[in-house]
Amino acid sequence: MRTSNGPLQNLTAMFAEHRVAANLLMILMILGGLWGVKNLNTQFFPSFELDIVTINVLWSGAAAEDVERSIILPIEEEIRSINGIDTLYSTSNQGQASIRLELTENADVQYTLDEVKQKIDSIRSSLPSDAEEPIVQRIIRYENIASMLITSDNATSTELRVLARRFERELLDKGIRKIDFTGMPAEEIAIQVPTAQLNALGMSLSDIATNISQRSIDLPAGTAAKSDGSRQIRSLSQQRDVEGFKQLPVISDKNGRLVRLGDIAEIDWRAKDSQVELSYRDQPAILMVLKRTESDDTLQSAKIMEEWISTARQHLPQGVELITYDERWMVVQARIDLLLKNGLGGLVLIIAILFLFLNARVAFWVTVGIPVSFMATLAVLYMIGGSINMISLFGLIMALGIIVDDAIVVGEDTLTHLQMGESGLQAAIGGAHRMLSPVIASSLTTIAAFLPLLIIGGTIGNILIDIPIVVICVILASLVECFLILPGHLHHSLRSKADLHASKTRLAIEARINHFRDHTFRHVVRNAITFRWTTIASTLGIFIIALGLMMGGRVKFTFFPSVEREVFTANMQFTSGTDNTHVKKFLAHLDETIQQTEQELGGNLIKVAFREYGIANFTRTSSAPSSGDEFGSLYVEMTPIDTRTITNRQFIKAWRTKISIPAGIEKFSIDQSTSGPGGKPIEIKLSGDNVSTLKQASLEVQSVLKQYTGLSNIDDDLPFGKSQLIYELTPEGEASGLKLQQVGRQLRAAFDGVEAQSFYDGQDEVAVRVLLPDAERNRLSALEHLPVILPDNSTAPLSNIVEFVPQRGLDSLSRINGQLAINVSADLDESAANANDIIADLESGKLDAVISKFGVVASFEGKNKNQRETLADMKFGLILALSLIYIILAWVFASYSWPMTVMLAIPLGLTGAILGHFLTGLDLTILSLFGFFGLSGIVINDSIVLITFYQKLRATGMAVEEAIEEAACQRLRAVLLTSLTTIAGLTPILFETSLQAQFLIPMATSIVFGLAYGTLLILLFIPATLTILEHTKARLGLRLHHGELSEAP
Repeated sequence: MRTSNGPLQNLTAMFAEHRVAANLLMILMILGGLWGVKNLNTQFFPSFELDIVTINVLWSGAAAEDVERSIILPIEEEIRSINGIDTLYSTSNQGQASIRLELTENADVQYTLDEVKQKIDSIRSSLPSDAEEPIVQRIIRYENIASMLITSDNATSTELRVLARRFERELLDKGIRKIDFTGMPAEEIAIQVPTAQLNALGMSLSDIATNISQRSIDLPAGTAAKSDGSRQIRSLSQQRDVEGFKQLPVISDKNGRLVRLGDIAEIDWRAKDSQVELSYRDQPAILMVLKRTESDDTLQSAKIMEEWISTARQHLPQGVELITYDERWMVVQARIDLLLKNGLGGLVLIIAILFLFLNARVAFWVTVGIPVSFMATLAVLYMIGGSINMISLFGLIMALGIIVDDAIVVGEDTLTHLQMGESGLQAAIGGAHRMLSPVIASSLTTIAAFLPLLIIGGTIGNILIDIPIVVICVILASLVECFLILPGHLHHSLRSKADLHASKTRLAIEARINHFRDHTFRHVVRNAITFRWTTIASTLGIFIIALGLMMGGRVKFTFFPSVEREVFTANMQFTSGTDNTHVKKFLAHLDETIQQTEQELGGNLIKVAFREYGIANFTRTSSAPSSGDEFGSLYVEMTPIDTRTITNRQFIKAWRTKISIPAGIEKFSIDQSTSGPGGKPIEIKLSGDNVSTLKQASLEVQSVLKQYTGLSNIDDDLPFGKSQLIYELTPEGEASGLKLQQVGRQLRAAFDGVEAQSFYDGQDEVAVRVLLPDAERNRLSALEHLPVILPDNSTAPLSNIVEFVPQRGLDSLSRINGQLAINVSADLDESAANANDIIADLESGKLDAVISKFGVVASFEGKNKNQRETLADMKFGLILALSLIYIILAWVFASYSWPMTVMLAIPLGLTGAILGHFLTGLDLTILSLFGFFGLSGIVINDSIVLITFYQKLRATGMAVEEAIEEAACQRLRAVLLTSLTTIAGLTPILFETSLQAQFLIPMATSIVFGLAYGTLLILLFIPATLTILEHTKARLGLRLHHGELSEAP
């Protein structure tokens, strides 16, 4: 290559000669980093937006089938043609329609949102008139800070609600962005009018509700008497308490006496029906979940919360407790501490290696480059909208060793020429100039290896994107430090060979290193070259063994490591119509037995456990949990895994032996929370046109899944719902002129009530509902005698107007892209089975049999879908990375064949990575594959250093084998240093036992073992390959054009 000085060489020389330029630039980079650290948010995962639009419509009292027919289908038909929609999910639940639109990448979310709103507005008149207004919004991503239970042994849930609202105001005022509540009692004024009174008055519930809304109202009527001083005219008749509503006039009787509402109805201020209730140690409780937006700092928000709790606990009413749990901020802090601890450990090892192999002054200035480059990286990270999170910190740790590679090469070359008698300035500038091309080439290849990771889409790509961003920023920062700062420091600290005085220890170490290089290692390299075909065959044999370990299942692939969290939930569903006292009794039994289990296992295992009445979430794949009187759940959070010897699985196994399943329960499961992307390990979507057929197919798929060891909680998201009474008009009803719609409205009014109006009591909205008395609504016999108002305003018993046919309904109906669908899912014990093996077995024919039998379409969803999409992106990324690396190397070497020799280092590194997973008993994961990409770029660097030196030796006329041997020996120190520093930076993580480190270990394993094995073979395999390549070309009569990367030191 050309050796004439260009602008970059001139800039390097200027900084090396200038007395303060290097230090000024270093100070500027440090100040930039401090500025970045001060302003960067600290959070759990990187920030990313969710390109999701949701539509929600409430239709009180409607069955799931009615919601689908009257709301879901019209909306789907209207919006499915909107540009930018990738997948359309819809769910029909009792009384609610939910639609989720996942948009294509790079879609204009605001445009799509506006289009959806316009389309829905255009069909609003065709939706049920008594359904509430559709709510269309974009999903805003919030991150939990912590959860907090408010409980008391002497207060009602209503009294706790007042406290919760006060706490909410205080926390929001102090800077907490969002608070979600569970168990907050919503209240209403229930006006219960008996059937007998309705018959006597000849009125319907709707008539009474209309009367209330017209009489209970605050109404402005304008301004009067402007010439005599303005006066506002307004009515203040809105009633806001029970007594006020009792005094409202309803009608005058035939004697002219005014009939008031309190004369004909029982009026109560009470909690609404079918609400979620919480209980902690048999005491009422309300749950507050504190959240932050992406613009907020997790630890700063946690500080606000902690300070507030400290103050609030001093002024709590007697008997009230505040219990915090699920403190995500503590996980963030723990993971930051973990990574900082391991990063510091890696840094110490790196420094030790540098001082072992290099002169103390050179080692010192190379070490200084680490914090300087990190500071510059943090400044850039802030400017591009990054954050300090678990992923970006791991990226920094991964870069610990990479960051000094460039400085090592330049420093080692400078040291060599200084020892040869050059002046400090000459050696520093010369070292930078000689190493400029190979260092830039190696840096570009590393960037090329990480760059494709930026194109990975989906949740995985959004979470892990900080790794390539951070590593690329560190590499660029290290180039600046290496060529503009380091030469100046080396020049001013090593002015001549006289400054290289060394201690006896240093001299002894140098002597041992040189003896190993010139004798032991040279002999090994010579044998590798002499027996080159044996060397290559041995290497390929080990590579085949590594592939065999993967193909034979000895090293399995698990998409994302499912590290168990401290949380699990017991969910239950009783038969429809079960009195909630049975649910409460069973939940009390679970609570009691779990406390017994804890004591028998040694105590101090459970941090918090509380009951939830009226809600359960079995599959965690549906858009909303199941709710109703027949549902319940027990939430359990264990103490941190690092502080106990009993695992969740062991605890649950012991607990199950004490649980007595009562009669009448339809479904019971204990679901563990795991880290990683959403979805279950096994999740099969069945789609078709008929609900009944889909359900039958689902049941058969579930029976197939039950044959596999390691699967549990096998279920689907199409549960049978409550018993239904399907009504049709009798001949008498038809003759009366009634329509089914009119009957339906009167039935809904009677049993679900008619909302006359609503008003705000502080922050809470209170509905005023007119309905039949509870005693009548809760008895089926009341149906027969319910008076139905006919078109001629006369009344007739409902039994004369309609007839009922009983059937079993469905709790929910799901659709994907306009087609009915059902998800069959299962949890997996990864210690007993592998998800990919089970899916492969299902695809071999077992699933096809079900598909053929029922005529449905099946596909794997959940984590397997994420896996397919991510691996597809990574395959493209691999092709892109290899292409970029080849192009860079071809440009650097000015040759088509030399790059292929260098790139042979890649499979060598992958061999070591696979063997590393086998030796440590780890499965390959998506993070292991991320490590593969990084490893590919790193191992090539060593090959570039070796081949560059070989080219320069050949250019001096040295024979092929002699030049190869000399290149391997002379560059041994540089190759070992660049590899060992990277290995040292990541090694502490391999020995980390904490929960927080478990999903990072596979990535570290890939790089550490891959680089260790790859470096060893690069020093042996590459020389053997070069020898064969050169001899082959010589035999073929070809002459290789050697492009110079640098002058030989």
